[in-house]
Amino acid sequence: MRATARTPATTWHTQAVLGTTWRGRERIVAARWARYRRDVTSDPETPARGVPAGKPRFTPLEYRDPAPVPWLIALMTGINRNLILGALMKLRRFDLPEADLARLRKAVHPGTAAFLGPAHPEFLTDWMIDKEISARCSPLMAHWASYEIVNASPLIRAFWLANNLIANVPGGGGKAYSVAWARQGHGVLLHPEGTATWQGERVSPLLPGIVDMAWAAAEAGTAGATSNDAREVWLVPLVWQLRFCADASTGLEREISHIERGLSLTLSHGALGERFGALLCRLLSRQCERLGLTSPELGLAAGPAGYFAAQARVLAELQDMLAARYGPLDADVVRAQFQIRKAIRERGQTDPDGVRLDRARLLELQRLTGLDPRLYDRSTLAQERIAEVLKRTRSSLLTRGFANVFSNTVPVAVAARTVHVRVAEPIAVHTLLQSRRTTDPGMARAALLAEHALRLQHALDRLSAALSTLPGAAAIDNPLHRAKTS
Repeated sequence: MRATARTPATTWHTQAVLGTTWRGRERIVAARWARYRRDVTSDPETPARGVPAGKPRFTPLEYRDPAPVPWLIALMTGINRNLILGALMKLRRFDLPEADLARLRKAVHPGTAAFLGPAHPEFLTDWMIDKEISARCSPLMAHWASYEIVNASPLIRAFWLANNLIANVPGGGGKAYSVAWARQGHGVLLHPEGTATWQGERVSPLLPGIVDMAWAAAEAGTAGATSNDAREVWLVPLVWQLRFCADASTGLEREISHIERGLSLTLSHGALGERFGALLCRLLSRQCERLGLTSPELGLAAGPAGYFAAQARVLAELQDMLAARYGPLDADVVRAQFQIRKAIRERGQTDPDGVRLDRARLLELQRLTGLDPRLYDRSTLAQERIAEVLKRTRSSLLTRGFANVFSNTVPVAVAARTVHVRVAEPIAVHTLLQSRRTTDPGMARAALLAEHALRLQHALDRLSAALSTLPGAAAIDNPLHRAKTS
């Protein structure tokens, strides 16, 4: 549910971005909600049905500052802790060591302005973890979220604003509110990756919004130093990993069966590893056939061990096709995806059929890019890595029907888990601002963002190493590992 400049990886939103009736992202997103809500309109030229003349029409693109209600936030904290995290998300233990909590509270208190920037490995679960973290250090902390969710309807907006959620409305006042709220000592949390990555061991490229706000807060403190308003400003990197408490193979096999049935694939048999490898190979063949790509069957003749080589060829073909349509792509995959989306929007009216296929190809490019061999080409795979691949696959390809929409919006885990939270050493933005007065502010902010990303990844690596020595779900022999072909 969290977002900065990017938007969340929910099923209905993915359909809005990559769907077949593109008329501009904002219009499509708003229209989806307007379809079911009488007072919601996505078109400023069209009055909402049943709304009296002269009454302001509701639109999800209208920004409003949050209006936090402490008793409601306290109530939702208890519901989140006991019902959502405990029952729905199957979290059995919240592991936040005292040293990490002390580090967090040192940066987040009434005398500081803190901006918390956690990694974003899962959709929705992360937001619930965010709320539990804020309850332990600053209950009135503000949280950024997608405007499609915060502004889904007038009633829903009122609820989320009362819970101190900031809607990332383009051109809205969220940044100004964040700076002011952080400077009141409550803290602001947003995921700088922007969208859920479904990658528990890697931090994706960060968006600069969190640094821009922290820098503005530090500059405001400097300007207010004569009025005793100067305060420390901190960037706080946080990471967590979700680990199964015991063997989760039964639940993972059930997920595989659901994907196979939903996509009309041949049902696989055998152990978990064998079924996982067979599923990915069949998916690659299916997608190539549907998208007009060269069949990968030759590369898969040796079995799942040939998967990553075949996937690399498919990725190259997808990139070449999209580059032929929209010009050379940025070497950075994330930037290239944003580049293609913008070009697709501009061509949507003149070539709707071609754009429809391009969107499907872009979605497949995103799906396959997430299945990075640097993360998954190993001799053994943790069951948590299999789970994240299956969730990513399901949210990308199974998007129809209530059960799939609900599962993609509320991704219930296949088995009980523990969340292990760690707080990296916070970054003193106020100190950097003072020491770089003669430096280009843009370069200084870029260095801050790079340092934040580095601390996130290092903390995640240390956590992974520490957890690898603990008992948990057994890793499986990885059928995709390329060493098996030698």
